[in-house]
Amino acid sequence: MNDYEKILKEAQENEDVVGFILVGSRGKGFENEHSDYDAVMIVKDEATAIRDKYEKTALDNVDLSVRSLSDFKTFAGWESPESWDRYNYAHVKILVDKTGGELEKIVHKKGHIPQDKLDKFIDWWIDGYVNGVYRSVKCIRNGSLFGAHIEAANSMLDLLTLVFAMNGRHRPFLGYVEKELKAYPLERLPWSSDEFVAKMKKVLETADLKTQQELLSGIEKLSREMGHGKMFDGWEGKDKWTMNFK
Repeated sequence: MNDYEKILKEAQENEDVVGFILVGSRGKGFENEHSDYDAVMIVKDEATAIRDKYEKTALDNVDLSVRSLSDFKTFAGWESPESWDRYNYAHVKILVDKTGGELEKIVHKKGHIPQDKLDKFIDWWIDGYVNGVYRSVKCIRNGSLFGAHIEAANSMLDLLTLVFAMNGRHRPFLGYVEKELKAYPLERLPWSSDEFVAKMKKVLETADLKTQQELLSGIEKLSREMGHGKMFDGWEGKDKWTMNFK
C-alpha cells in the first residue's frame, strides 16, 4: 500500500476526518506519468493531532494539505490572498464526505465565480481584452511587430479569463487549458473548442491581424447577447478603427 492509499484509508476510517478531496491534475482527470497526488484532508476543528501528524510526516508522491472544516470554509475566498487557488477546486473528486453534503457545496462555491461578483468581473475583463487587441493592432499599424506579438499574447490571457468568466468559471491553470476545453466545453463560446484553440495559437504564433479581429468580433457579439454591450459602446471615434483596420 503506497502513501496515498494509506492516507485515503485513514480518511475513510478515522472519525476525526470529515472529508478528503483529490485535487490537482488527478482530481480533474488530467494526470500523466509524472503526476503526483495532490489532496486536501478536512478534519474536525478540534482534531489538531492529525494535522500535527501530517505536518511532520514525509510523504512519497503525495502533496497533502490538512485543514479544519472551519478553516476550509473560508480558504481561497474571493479576493483573498489564496483566491488564485480557487480553480484547484473545479472538477475535483470528493472521495470522502462525512458532512452530509456540506463539503460538496463548499467545494462547488470555490470552483466557480460568485454570482454577485460575475457581472463586474466580466466587464473588467472585456475592457482588458479589448484594450489588449487595440494595443496590438496599433503596433501593427505602426510597424512594431515585436510589440504586436507581446500585446497579442497578453490579450490572449485576458481573453481566456473572460470566456471562462462568461461561463461562471475560473480560468484554468494554463497548462490545463486544452484539456479543460475538451473535457468540460464552454457552453457560451462563439466557436467550437478546437476552433477557439486554433485561433488562439495563430495569434500567439503570428499576432495575425485578421484572426485577432475575428476573435474580437465574436466576443463583441457574445458580450452584447449577455447584456455587456456597454463595454463596446465606448469604442467609437478615434479608437473604433482598430476593429476593422486592414
